[in-house]
Amino acid sequence: MRLALTAAALAALAAGSAQASTPGSWNDLRARSDKACIAAAQELRNVRVAAYGDTFQSVTVSSLEGVYKPRHMRGARGKATCVFDKRTGRAEVRELQVRR
Repeated sequence: MRLALTAAALAALAAGSAQASTPGSWNDLRARSDKACIAAAQELRNVRVAAYGDTFQSVTVSSLEGVYKPRHMRGARGKATCVFDKRTGRAEVRELQVRR
């Protein structure tokens, strides 16, 4: 239920008017987002952007993959979600926890 509400809230943010941009500006945004997200993923090493998600009015969302740094994790692979704020250039990363 929470996931549905979150998705609905993000969709509402995206409903704002779209502005035309050049391919170069989209590539620049993606490069800035990738760099900030990788830097913010402090619990992972060998981080890569696995999927570049949607670009909303004020944020972009990406999926990250890497290997956990702590020794007790014994090289386990990890996944995280990154939200990049276009205005401030800050990224927030949260571990992706899949519950079955």
